[in-house]
Amino acid sequence: MTPTRTLACYFTIVALCTILSGCGNGEDIVVPPAGPAWITFKLPGTPQLLANDINDLHPDQSGRMWIATDSGANYYQRGSWGRIRDSLRFSNGGPYRYAVNAIESGKFSTIWFGLDGGGVRRYREGATTAVWTTYNYPDLTYPVVQSITADNVVNGDVWFATTNGVSRFMPSATNPEFGTWQTFLMPHIPSNQVYSSAMNFNDNTPWFGTQDGFASFNDALSDWTSYDLPPAYNYRINSMAFDRSGTLWMAKLEGVSSFNKESGIWVHYTNTSTAGQLPPGEIHAVTTDLENTRWFGTDYGLVRLRDTTWTTFTMANTPELPGNVVTALSYDNMGNLWIGTETGLAVFNETGTRF
Repeated sequence: MTPTRTLACYFTIVALCTILSGCGNGEDIVVPPAGPAWITFKLPGTPQLLANDINDLHPDQSGRMWIATDSGANYYQRGSWGRIRDSLRFSNGGPYRYAVNAIESGKFSTIWFGLDGGGVRRYREGATTAVWTTYNYPDLTYPVVQSITADNVVNGDVWFATTNGVSRFMPSATNPEFGTWQTFLMPHIPSNQVYSSAMNFNDNTPWFGTQDGFASFNDALSDWTSYDLPPAYNYRINSMAFDRSGTLWMAKLEGVSSFNKESGIWVHYTNTSTAGQLPPGEIHAVTTDLENTRWFGTDYGLVRLRDTTWTTFTMANTPELPGNVVTALSYDNMGNLWIGTETGLAVFNETGTRF
């Protein structure tokens, strides 16, 4: 999930100023030359990639794109690959597994990995004691983590969406290597089966998509607010993303919905209401450019809604797309769109990819 992971405009400025140019020390800003509009990463042609099945994509503050797979985690930064596998290994009494469902970066140089049955692994770069820490039940309400979102503005709290409730890690103010945990179940949230999460960067509130509606948490009031989808559109929420207007976009088991809390406006998109432009069936992922462009990962390709215009990218019309089942979406710090599928990874930028 992340998502919540679409601060492309902000990150582009940061990347240009701090990574590429030495902004503030008298040096000129150097913008890297544009590459092709599409780049494909796929095994066996990309041997650095741990697996072709992509579960999540997340850009961290240093400019790395993290890639969650069933065989561990990759990261990519300016042409260089890295991988983490053995440190994410877990077993529930059977063979070892390495499946990562979600990745999120937090405050204090921390990367969080949500595992598909092994709880959570935390990696703290430069930590003097615990570089790796494992959290599982009872700190974490359930070992299958579907999505992670983090507050990187105030306290550094990290939220975990699991298939049995929501868990919250609150780092210690004196030593962030330690912290306390909270668990939230019904009736705080509309269903204990939680599949997605997103941080609304407009007001720094965490939101959670469940099997039956969604909810937000107001830290100042220590209060939850639940929202019901209209019955005709009430499907499991697989992915969530906000834009600059505060509108929440939801990719669901069937169709897409958007909701603006301030205006109370709902919009629902289905295969029928879009005259077939949104494919039928499950929508796995959603992200936005913060403004007027939204992307949806479907079983039948990558779909873009720009203003009111729909465009679909499939393997038939875009051979660079490695697969039609699109499972994860995220912008990176340079404004490139990363596209995870069940059969590989692609990067798209209509003005040319830059790293």
